[in-house]
Amino acid sequence: MGQPQSKNRIVAETPAGTNCFIGFHDIIPWSPDESCIAIHRADPAYFEMHHCDQSIDICLWFPKERRIQAVDATNAWNFQQGSRLQWLPGRSDTIAFNAIENGRAVSVFRNVVSGERRVLPAPIYAFSPDGKSSISPNFTTLAHRWKAYGYPPLAANPPIQDQSADGLWQLNIETGEESLFISTKRAAEFEAVPNANPSSHFLCHASFSPDGSRIVFLHRFFSSDGGLFTRMIATDRQARELVLLAQEKVSHFDWIDNDTILVWARFTGDRLAQVRSRGMLNSPWVKPLLQVARRFSGRWKKRMLAESYYTIPVKDPKSRTRYGWPALDADGHPMIARSHSWIVTDFYPDQSGRLPVILYHSFRNIRRDAHLFAHTPCTSDTDVKCDLHPRWSRSERMIAVDTCEAGFRQVRVLDVSDIVD
Repeated sequence: MGQPQSKNRIVAETPAGTNCFIGFHDIIPWSPDESCIAIHRADPAYFEMHHCDQSIDICLWFPKERRIQAVDATNAWNFQQGSRLQWLPGRSDTIAFNAIENGRAVSVFRNVVSGERRVLPAPIYAFSPDGKSSISPNFTTLAHRWKAYGYPPLAANPPIQDQSADGLWQLNIETGEESLFISTKRAAEFEAVPNANPSSHFLCHASFSPDGSRIVFLHRFFSSDGGLFTRMIATDRQARELVLLAQEKVSHFDWIDNDTILVWARFTGDRLAQVRSRGMLNSPWVKPLLQVARRFSGRWKKRMLAESYYTIPVKDPKSRTRYGWPALDADGHPMIARSHSWIVTDFYPDQSGRLPVILYHSFRNIRRDAHLFAHTPCTSDTDVKCDLHPRWSRSERMIAVDTCEAGFRQVRVLDVSDIVD
């Protein structure tokens, strides 16, 4: 295990008590020239899920000037992923985020230099590298089926019952035209597993490969025992061919290159997948086995269940390879660097409420813990938890994290150039 470094690498932080945060770990929040960081700023009193129907500020934070500038506002947000606030690829002057207008999700494109504001009739999630299109889940569906990642005001809208008419949606940024990229029905029927609760299916977490030629996403549903079952599926830009990369327990991921995914997952064979997908963990013959399994903990339990990070080639998923074990022995939120061989990730809080920012060298099997943060939220509600979600700067020498101390969210920047250079 890597030891926390004694050097204080925090070089900037938003003012204490201002309740600032970025969102998910798959977005680089820095402007192209790294002069500012796109952040959310909420009222200090907002720390519960029901607060997500209130408006919060869309801001630019200038760390060197110690200045935060509000440029817009949104009422389409959650604590895990914010409003999907990000810089439009290929533009140095435009940010994009989601909002709600007339009861439906839309996307806003704000030119932070000219002030021009453009609204498109559908939300964004993941941009293609050229910035010409976005793939997004249906946030109304998420508001009903996975509330921590949906936008609460959209729960007033009825969910789409026809799974052939719902799924991941593609938005043409130039024209504003929205089209169904892949339906939930098609994803669910592809190499389908038995499921006791088919009405709970949804698609989420779309991500483009670095060159934009592929898209990976998660197909999820809840079995009758309440357990979350996840399948990771890859496809091409036209969604013509599907490839099942992993299933049963699949968590956070990032692209290593255009052909390979790094993901925290569990591979225990088809038998456990069948049991879990059918919601059979509550059956009398399974419960005693579960009680025995729960006596194991930590690294030994993960080793027994084949749970760890894996690299998975999209063209040959069965040739997956365990990655980073045992230095990286817990689920986290990885982001791959493109200019050097270090990845950044984190862990969930330990028993002392501490969260590490972890750097791992892909080829030398070296782990460095850059910092340990305290974690003191005001609530135990996991829907509003504050993970570090570490993200590289554009130069890949700094890391931005979301922290929570005394109930307030705060963005902090770490300089790790002494490790990665």
